[in-house]
Amino acid sequence: MSRCTQVLAAVVLSLTAAGAEAQDTLRLAELQAAALRADPRAGQLDLHRSAAELRLAVLGSERLPQFTLNGWASHQSDVPRPTLSLPGTGFPDLPKDRWESTVDVQQLLYDGGHISRERELERARLAESEAGVKTDLYSLRSDVNDAFFAAILFQQRSAEFEALITDLDARLSAVRARVEAGTALRRDAAEVEAERARALLQRDEARANRRAALATLADLVGQPVDTTAVLLLPDETGETVPAGDPDELWRLRLRPEFERFRQSRLRLEREAALAKTQNLPRVSAFGQAGVGLPGLDQFRTSSDVFWRAGIRVDWRAWTWHSAGRTAEALRLQQRILERDEAAFARALARGVIAHREEIQRLTAALTEDRRILELRSAIERQARLQHDEGTIPTAEYVDTRTDVLEARLALQRHRVELAQARARYLTTLGLASFPGAKTP
Repeated sequence: MSRCTQVLAAVVLSLTAAGAEAQDTLRLAELQAAALRADPRAGQLDLHRSAAELRLAVLGSERLPQFTLNGWASHQSDVPRPTLSLPGTGFPDLPKDRWESTVDVQQLLYDGGHISRERELERARLAESEAGVKTDLYSLRSDVNDAFFAAILFQQRSAEFEALITDLDARLSAVRARVEAGTALRRDAAEVEAERARALLQRDEARANRRAALATLADLVGQPVDTTAVLLLPDETGETVPAGDPDELWRLRLRPEFERFRQSRLRLEREAALAKTQNLPRVSAFGQAGVGLPGLDQFRTSSDVFWRAGIRVDWRAWTWHSAGRTAEALRLQQRILERDEAAFARALARGVIAHREEIQRLTAALTEDRRILELRSAIERQARLQHDEGTIPTAEYVDTRTDVLEARLALQRHRVELAQARARYLTTLGLASFPGAKTP
């Protein structure tokens, strides 16, 4: 190779590397995080917290003095008239028009812990709502997984068909030259051209499917995804948790569904504690000041200013066991939740076993795929030489080239499926992080 050619090759390689670095790269973990941020339900967390703070403020105001303005006026058909008459005394004519305006104040002194229990219940409801939102958002990971790996698979299929088209273009030029030289038949050129047309259709189909998968990803992450972006396949050498390892069961508990179950049980406990306060007494101080006709002196004929203060006790001493029955019903709901949680855990355990088997199957399949590809490639190289020498027909060479393509597609498909199976495994375990990414 001449010095000029070496310099030119170095320049081309540097420009190619710079172009590859300039392309956007998409990683599964980053896309999942972006999808969680972009989903409209993510804003529900702040809304739930704000609503809970307002309700807690309302509950807190019940411990403060409560002021009430009251007023009334009436006209009655009759008033008390004493019939007993004593010498030297007389009773005034009482007015039939009466009115009164007061300011009442009430201060809660003791409520049996009712407000405290309500505040605890409100916090438990907030935690349950937050866990529910996180559970709903967690399902986005599966959606991102499906779109991401579909885009990678179609990206690889497109690249393989593009390579086949390039090879067939060169082969078609050589066959046409041989046809013009009279050493090959026109049928040979037609067979290569037909195979090239089929490869073009399959490449275009793969590109269209990739664009559709990227459009789905763009909708999930809430921002445009460049169709020239490079999708990085998660590392296929990640280790799984050994079967039967206690850590696996612990990792399953990292899923947000279990936090929602726990918060739901806690909320039911708080409701049961609140129900028990129904039978406890409430003590409050009250005061009243006002002006009215006749006021507190019923025999006055003019308006009067008055006030009074005291202690009030409210006690529902008998509630026909309603508080106990309510608490028992809530305990039964807790038992229902426990059964739902156990069933969900068993379903996850079955899913983990299925993912393990899938990973093992695909790992073994990759070994066979590589061996098959090596054999098919060796056969194709020999067929290429024979075709160049004109010892085998074009149709036979095209068949061997198609076999190589199918072997490559099977290898790439199994690589993507293995990475997808590992991603499903991690998602089932409740793990948000993924091994390092690599270019497919």
